[in-house]
Amino acid sequence: MVESAVFEVIANHINCHVTEISFDSELDDLGVDSLGAITILYELEERFDIEIPNEVIESISNVRDIVNHLELTIGNR
Repeated sequence: MVESAVFEVIANHINCHVTEISFDSELDDLGVDSLGAITILYELEERFDIEIPNEVIESISNVRDIVNHLELTIGNR
């Protein structure tokens, strides 16, 4: 559930198919700049009704980081 949502949101943001994204895809390599990353994370916050602290946003560099953080945050509710 979390994984598919992350892949879907990123794919929609960069206008590609989800199969072009992997857990190890670096956001920079996907063409996602810092503003794009914030936009993606905001959409995921809305979808899962959570809040991602700004400090965490700075440490996210790839798709796996996003999935792991979301799973941790959702699991701690």
